[in-house]
Amino acid sequence: MHGAYRWMAAVTAVAVMVGCSGGGDTPDAQGRVTMQGTVHSIQASDGTQCWQFVSAKGKNYELQPAQVPSDLLVDGISATVVAKPRSSGGSFCKVGEIVDVVSVNPEPSKT
Repeated sequence: MHGAYRWMAAVTAVAVMVGCSGGGDTPDAQGRVTMQGTVHSIQASDGTQCWQFVSAKGKNYELQPAQVPSDLLVDGISATVVAKPRSSGGSFCKVGEIVDVVSVNPEPSKT
């Protein structure tokens, strides 16, 4: 019985570790991605301001200012974002995959 208990404990520990590391840049059943990262203001060659979200896993996403809460559009702000990648639509900025932001949780500032 002890062997079975240890095996179940090991399986549970692995499942918890996988569950905790998931959610970053991998879509859930509804196609939403939850990720932590940083917002960057980037200037296009014609002077247009573009907004990029770089996830902690290093993937670049383009934020559309008309669709994103204005409090997220701050250069250098860290946040946890739930977003849904767009399946179509072009981008002028071309700074990453375009996403529609579902919700934002700004990280507390570190002072």
